[in-house]
Amino acid sequence: MTWSGSLSFLLAMALSSPLASAADVKTVDTSNKQPEVKNELPPELQGHTPVSKQTRLELIRTMQAEFGFAKRVIPKGEKGLRLTSSGQVTPDDQSVAMQAATYGPAARPGDKLQITDVVIKSNEIVFDLNGGSKKKGHWYDHIQVGGGGGMVPVHQEKGITNQGCTLTLVFPKYVPEMTSADVKKLLLPLIDFTVKSPTQAYIDTLPPKLKQSIENHQALVGMNKEMVMDALGRPPKRIRESDGNVDYEEWIYGVPPADVQFVRFVNDEVIRVEHIQVGGEKVVKTAREVKVNAVTGAATMVDANGQQTASAEAPAETASAQTAEARKPPKAPTLRRPGEEAEAQKGAAIGKDSGELGSKPIPSSSGPEPEWGTKPATSTTTNSPNAPLPGEGQLPPVTPR
Repeated sequence: MTWSGSLSFLLAMALSSPLASAADVKTVDTSNKQPEVKNELPPELQGHTPVSKQTRLELIRTMQAEFGFAKRVIPKGEKGLRLTSSGQVTPDDQSVAMQAATYGPAARPGDKLQITDVVIKSNEIVFDLNGGSKKKGHWYDHIQVGGGGGMVPVHQEKGITNQGCTLTLVFPKYVPEMTSADVKKLLLPLIDFTVKSPTQAYIDTLPPKLKQSIENHQALVGMNKEMVMDALGRPPKRIRESDGNVDYEEWIYGVPPADVQFVRFVNDEVIRVEHIQVGGEKVVKTAREVKVNAVTGAATMVDANGQQTASAEAPAETASAQTAEARKPPKAPTLRRPGEEAEAQKGAAIGKDSGELGSKPIPSSSGPEPEWGTKPATSTTTNSPNAPLPGEGQLPPVTPR
């Protein structure tokens, strides 16, 4: 009875422990689980039957080799992008920026791209953009010729990376019956097939305030050269100068007596905009207004109280003051010890430290300076030029015999 009771107790403990731990784990996972957003078809495609063979061929024929313009950065790489039929894009913006920085961008906002291949699967459509992410070979890559020295391939490519990307359009259960216009509408979060120029496609991706400035032909501090050309056009005149150690390029728009605008670039960024109006009023802007990501091309507006982009260039007055301060001679040396007061000297200038070198004035002479090696006249002698010197003009004393 004792052994049977102990065995029953151990068996009950062994069975209860996994159940309790499993229950605990299940409770923790349920509390931390994030709600998933369902991938649903748009209202115009709900209730459609699966795509037929004829529609499948029609979609491939019409979508392949179709051109469009990117609405956001599309990175290179084998991972590619995934777009659901409800409009969600994965991965997120931060991951896309990291992929673009690592592998390079296949297309930036406003860039023209082409669908080079279309593959329709059970519940997704795979598009190759600008050649896709996977390198495709040729039939002649397998041909080799040779002789006594061995075999050599006819065609050989080394160090060539594919410049495209893969975009996958994912549906909930199956690819429904639809037209090419429906496919283009689903791809609208990434690719715009409606615009007819790269400039228009690029401007549509910018923030509203920046878009309005370009349409109003205004240059903002922080813009790149492409934005300035979209806003003001190609500059009639360009000059290259340097301010200290900073090289800059200045674009000049307008000719007096009309308005003249100077747009200064350091590298590819506007750091200064100067507008001289007809009446002589001059407006200078150096505060950053736009911040552009050099990798992705995404632009954001900056608060008016943000940092200055003109930090690379110092004002002329400040630079001159700094140069004068650097050239100022140091304080004259002194023989006094620290804390020792200077001894007053006769004839020292008032307010001048007599202990410093060069502070003692040179006494003025009351007469002509003596020649080198002669003894100066004493105070008993007269200052008349005709007065004889001591001993001059006098006979020696006569001694009586």
